[in-house]
Amino acid sequence: MRNKMCECRVASARMHAHTAMIENGFVHLPKEAAWLPEYLHELTVFPKGKHDDQVDSTAQMLDWLKRAGSGPSSNAGIWHLYRERYEAEQAGSSLPGRPEPLSMMLKRMGLLPR
Repeated sequence: MRNKMCECRVASARMHAHTAMIENGFVHLPKEAAWLPEYLHELTVFPKGKHDDQVDSTAQMLDWLKRAGSGPSSNAGIWHLYRERYEAEQAGSSLPGRPEPLSMMLKRMGLLPR
């Protein structure tokens, strides 16, 4: 039998480790998507909400990206792709539109203070 309270603490600690990354605009989401309202709701009510699957998978993905380029099972390929896109953007090259940062979206929706 799984201990839900223990799992919640682990998920909460994992997500807390990424709070600054999200609040500082380093996490981007599309402006429109069918799944977006449900996803944002789950993020904003966490850890008191009924579900935390998307919060937990988001935290795991952010962990994965943070470790890019280190260790034998490196995620360096995706990290280098994003770095190249960033450098091209800084150099003025044309790239597809950048998604709105999660922090800006939540502020626009009134879910985070401005």
